[in-house]
Amino acid sequence: MRLTTFLALVLAAAPAALLAQNSPDDQARRLLEDGRAYRKEGKAKQALDNFNTIVTGFPSTDSVDDALLEIGRYHIEVEGNPARAREAFEQVAQRYPQSDGAPGAYYYLGRLTMEGAPTAAALEDAMAQFARVQRLYPRSAWVPQALYGTSIVHRRAGRLVEAADAGRRVALEYPNSDAAPGAHFQVGEVLALLGEPRQAMEEFQQIRNRFPQSEWAPRALDRITALYRLYGSGKPVFNLDGAYAVAAGDAGKEVRALLMTPARTLWVASEKVNAVVPFASDGKIGSSVAAMDPRSLALAPNGDLLVAAKLAVRVGPRDIKSFALPTDKPAEKDPLDRIEAAVLTPGGSILVADGKRKRVYRFDGQDKFQGPFPDAKEREVTRMLLDGEGGIVLLDRELRTVSVLDESGRVMRTLGLRGAGFDLRKPSDVAVDPFRNVYVADEEGAVYIFSSSGQLLGSVSGGELRKPVALTLDPAGALLVYDDRAQKVLRYR
Repeated sequence: MRLTTFLALVLAAAPAALLAQNSPDDQARRLLEDGRAYRKEGKAKQALDNFNTIVTGFPSTDSVDDALLEIGRYHIEVEGNPARAREAFEQVAQRYPQSDGAPGAYYYLGRLTMEGAPTAAALEDAMAQFARVQRLYPRSAWVPQALYGTSIVHRRAGRLVEAADAGRRVALEYPNSDAAPGAHFQVGEVLALLGEPRQAMEEFQQIRNRFPQSEWAPRALDRITALYRLYGSGKPVFNLDGAYAVAAGDAGKEVRALLMTPARTLWVASEKVNAVVPFASDGKIGSSVAAMDPRSLALAPNGDLLVAAKLAVRVGPRDIKSFALPTDKPAEKDPLDRIEAAVLTPGGSILVADGKRKRVYRFDGQDKFQGPFPDAKEREVTRMLLDGEGGIVLLDRELRTVSVLDESGRVMRTLGLRGAGFDLRKPSDVAVDPFRNVYVADEEGAVYIFSSSGQLLGSVSGGELRKPVALTLDPAGALLVYDDRAQKVLRYR
């Protein structure tokens, strides 16, 4: 009798249990879990479908904030659309401020603000977003990420000591968080910028010891290698790698520029073949990018390749831009037809060096003319690039100087044409390493290496190096130089 009663109670309770398992909250949670699993598997579209289904079909469940957070991440990581991402994150922050997704939304809003425009006001706004995470949600798993973001803001504002302090807090207070290896890396880079290379190397080694499987470990090894090459024996040591060769054929002739990407793809701009040709780390040649009369190469803040050719600038794989100046007649434009260099600034402007007028012009994100940069003074700028701190580096071939300016055009540093141990006679190219050291190729047969303060650290000359016209650095600090007389790329490591 007892058994019969028990079975009856179980059978009566079963429909209720099944109903509970299929409640809207339960269904939304399963959609969220499946969507996150899709994302980890690289199935971004399927993941987005799940998250959108939660927002539209289960708007009253406790998974909506998390779904919106994931939608915002999709717009950043897959679409590269910060405006749509911001919309999703603002919905979470404004409509679900007490949810577990809110601190993540504030973190991403801070990141978007920090990366969108490097003005002082924008950086302070980003700092406020990160501070909200720490003050309003002190037990959230997003706190170490917010602290890491705070460290980056301090660094971009030039507050290097404060940047190191915030990074150390992550490493000490949240040593097992996802933000810890990045924070160690941040501290290492800041220490190097502060002139403490040995302490920086120790910090980078911490990443290799504690997080050997993280994405930061190989990058840390690159930084250690670069710093040791520069400071390990008291002065920079660069030895010619006789085994290095780039089988470029005609692409290795009349080379105007070189660029090594963080992924170790070497781009070679050749006027001989009117193209920019990529070479993988194993030496294999990839698909070239057509460019009539290529003049220089640069990387955009998002990693896109910029090819400055005589008549136009290619940004990324498909976007080809031509530029023109306004004239006295509104319906007429004066096209730039002797472009020497171009760079995309962190704030979204594009700077174009015009060899005919000997000026640099600023255009906005819609390619609308904004004026000369930084002023209307004549400059024979043949190279422009970004340093790791957002500075805009200009090589003036006529004045034989290298200047670093901020987004507003304010001069932060200038490297003169001569000084103790060097005399720039025909500067042809410039590169900057992650520690703000400046490398200048001189066609008279040398590459000079300067600290960020302008002090000569060392030089590379002699042997096969007779007429260097282009140079770049690999992620581990090795120097790659195209010598116009040898007609090949030389590697010094």
